[in-house]
Amino acid sequence: MKKWMVIACGLQAAILLVWMLSQSHYLIRASADRRYVNAIRALKGGHGRPVLVTSTSRQRMNVAAAEERGVTQHSETESIFIALASYGDSECSPTVARAFERAAFPDRVFFGIFQQHNCSGLDDDLCRDCVASIHDQLDCPSHPLCSRLWQIRVSRLPMGETQGITFGRHMAEKHYRNETYVLSIDSHTHFVRGWDSDVIDIWKSIGDDNAIITTYPASYTESQMGHAHSDTFEMPDTYSELCICSTNRVAVSTSYNFKHVASGMRRPDRPVRTAFLAAGFNFAKGHRIARVPYDPYTPFLFDGEEMSFAIRAWTKGYDFYHPHRKVVAHLYISSGSAHRPVFWTQNWSVRYKIQHRSVLRINYILGLHDVFDQKVPVETIDLREIDTYGVGSARTVQQYWDWAGINVSKSAPAASRYLCRVYESGGMPRVPRIGIDDVGNNDVR
Repeated sequence: MKKWMVIACGLQAAILLVWMLSQSHYLIRASADRRYVNAIRALKGGHGRPVLVTSTSRQRMNVAAAEERGVTQHSETESIFIALASYGDSECSPTVARAFERAAFPDRVFFGIFQQHNCSGLDDDLCRDCVASIHDQLDCPSHPLCSRLWQIRVSRLPMGETQGITFGRHMAEKHYRNETYVLSIDSHTHFVRGWDSDVIDIWKSIGDDNAIITTYPASYTESQMGHAHSDTFEMPDTYSELCICSTNRVAVSTSYNFKHVASGMRRPDRPVRTAFLAAGFNFAKGHRIARVPYDPYTPFLFDGEEMSFAIRAWTKGYDFYHPHRKVVAHLYISSGSAHRPVFWTQNWSVRYKIQHRSVLRINYILGLHDVFDQKVPVETIDLREIDTYGVGSARTVQQYWDWAGINVSKSAPAASRYLCRVYESGGMPRVPRIGIDDVGNNDVR
């Protein structure tokens, strides 16, 4: 009799354990990230009996991690389009895999990739193809990307034919297929677990259909590159974090443009309105692509990309918000590293002159021609599709300069007003938007 009682108790315990593991809220109390790391180490023989971490169990853990960080709504039926341009980047393939691996709901993740690599064949060491060989680098069939390669759309161009990052981002966004949201990132990005639910939850907390979540992300290191370290990466948990608090006027050939400055600020307790946009991480409603598409007529533009794109978006009614939770991490390494090919190390004597013409174009769009380039005849500037890639009418460019504290005069100090203390005090004031705030879209902080 006692033997059967022991067996019955054991069976009840097993049933209870199976039920607990099936619940999406299991693992919420302590650190979900730490428990996931321990599970992976066990899988790899670190301690105890190996555990099979399937795509489904990984997803449950990602959901739990997001909820532990404060996510209250998953909105799993809403899709995310990730626009990514890559230039010979060995981290492109791991970046794509991590997005699926760490998503709470990988079925809603779609990629548009514009790849600029040297691919004479899949065995070519210089190829580093983002997609073609990714299946061979995954632990299939358990990895969530194994059955979702169809959710990746890719176009390719040889590295020698590149036209720079803005053209690359424009081409990546051409793969957009009316997904709910758009996330623009660099090809060397890591993700927090449950990042998709997290960033949607942050965006919805703002209450503005024209909000853009954006900042310079936290960092990951060269030792954390590649597929091998994706499972065990943990997002840095720091009291202060990177933010764009000012910009500097910089010389580009005989002209000028702007280069942002990364600073540290105290982590906010809610999204705060900021003055600047980061090209390597910005998240918005999908209509941003239709209303503020990347300008393909700015080849080899680098300094000036973020400022020109931000002002075009701001004058069309978009506002920028620094998130109160970390969502992605960025690989910050020297542009001279073998891990980071850059377009200005090849044929730069020719490309530098092309970049100057791009600067002339964006200065004209931003109303800076008479300030920086008055000696250049307007008829020599590339003004193709200027209406499509120009500024909006919801606010003026001059309003932006005044609001952000930027004196564009060449005789003024190069540095703009420092805004970190403004952000820490609640964020930038809201500037009314003609045609937007007067039709009911003003439920914003």
